Amino acid sequence: MKTSPTSAVWCLGILFISVSLITTGSSEVQVVGSANTVVALIGDDVILPCFLKPNVSAEDMTVEWTGLYLKTRNIHLYLDSRDSNEDQHPSYRGRTSMFNEELKNGNVSLKLTRVTLSDAGSYRCFIPTLKSQVKETTVQLFVGAVSQPVISIDGTKGWGVVLKCESGGWFPEPEMEWLDSSGTILPADGPPERHRDSEGLYAVRRHVTVNQTDINRFTCRVNQLEINHMKETEINVPGEVFIG
Repeated sequence: MKTSPTSAVWCLGILFISVSLITTGSSEVQVVGSANTVVALIGDDVILPCFLKPNVSAEDMTVEWTGLYLKTRNIHLYLDSRDSNEDQHPSYRGRTSMFNEELKNGNVSLKLTRVTLSDAGSYRCFIPTLKSQVKETTVQLFVGAVSQPVISIDGTKGWGVVLKCESGGWFPEPEMEWLDSSGTILPADGPPERHRDSEGLYAVRRHVTVNQTDINRFTCRVNQLEINHMKETEINVPGEVFIG
């Protein structure tokens, strides 16, 4: 059976359209990040997630990480198959890196080391060389700080003993409460005293007057719900302190 030239051209046209539909279908490569805020503590190393989906190699692409502050900061640049950070913002020098061995899998995440309070904010992962409508994503970084509370005996009041709890170096501002040995919250001697230092970190202090019990064990708890961190310190008050 003979095939006419017109039929051959028509078949090739159908084949070309089919291949085009497969190539330009729903598998368009996009930049994706994380819908969840990344939470870190001061001094931590943290990863800001950014990937190509579906997974294709980014080894020959340009990847720009920028900080979206009042003025955009250059955080990290991958260009011409290498890191190119000549114009990097000074506060990030020596603290950023990408997972170069993972670029072939579409992983263009950024590692940020020794996180500081000023690092908190929005970060943009942008791939300008990507032939796609979705070339960027934004990652939110929240930075907190915690410290261990310190308890001391601050005197006596009637038959009771006054305990003082102090804890500094917190962010955001924490809550402080006193508990007895069974975990019951004790009524404190007034509201907590709060102070914020020049670095923007919070210090909190609170007193409580306790009466003698069978155990004489009391706990100071400092809690920060936004970063889901809690610190506790216990004290065992000697029985003779109550005999004043």
